[in-house]
Amino acid sequence: MKQNLAVSVSLLLLGVSGAMAQPGQGTRFIGVAGPTTLAAPGQYMLTTGLSIQSASGNGIQITGNNITLDLNGQTITGSNAGVGIRITGARNIVIRNGAIEGAMMGIVSMNTSNLRIENVQIRGRMAEPPEAGIMLVQTANSIIRGNQILNTALGINVRGGNRFGNLIESNTITTGSLTAPFGICYNPAEGDPQGPKGDLVSGNLIRGFQQALSFSPTSEYNVAERNTFIYWSMAFSSVSDTNAIENNRAVRIR
Repeated sequence: MKQNLAVSVSLLLLGVSGAMAQPGQGTRFIGVAGPTTLAAPGQYMLTTGLSIQSASGNGIQITGNNITLDLNGQTITGSNAGVGIRITGARNIVIRNGAIEGAMMGIVSMNTSNLRIENVQIRGRMAEPPEAGIMLVQTANSIIRGNQILNTALGINVRGGNRFGNLIESNTITTGSLTAPFGICYNPAEGDPQGPKGDLVSGNLIRGFQQALSFSPTSEYNVAERNTFIYWSMAFSSVSDTNAIENNRAVRIR
């Protein structure tokens, strides 16, 4: 039997020299091998683990549109400081397949739309807020699915009422801390008193936080369904009666 294999792989490494191939993928990759800013459209792949260089620094910053970043099983590491991946003012972004450890913020998205974060493992250091696994600020029409977040003070923090329509689904968010306040929380953003609106929070496992899910008073028209809440003090809170919270399972830790 004759087998034809078409491979089209192009690697431009940012940070060090070298090359790699992904046979059978038919994809053109741009390799990333150190802290950098991604501004041009394209498909990028992390080729080695990297460290956040300073307390205010980012492992990787994304400012351009139409970018896919495949972490390729590699790890971005911080020392209880900095941001693993920061996305600012971008649209049509995909982040997937790797790990972020020890950063103050795992992934931060600001003023971004059509963002997808999938299969990322984020491990914190059980610090105090604002430590967070994923923070979405004024982020719209995005999907946060199938990630594992461990030992962050805030699991997923969603902020600002100018954007809406996000799906937060099938994530595992757990902590061993006895004081971590919220697994998933919805709040206003700086300069915007409104909370996020019109999101779906579905099928997540949230375990070990004081409160599993929190909607601020101005977070409205959101739906939370089919989640599992294993909590210390409160399963969820929602002041607005416009939020629909139903068909969830809740178990209090005693």
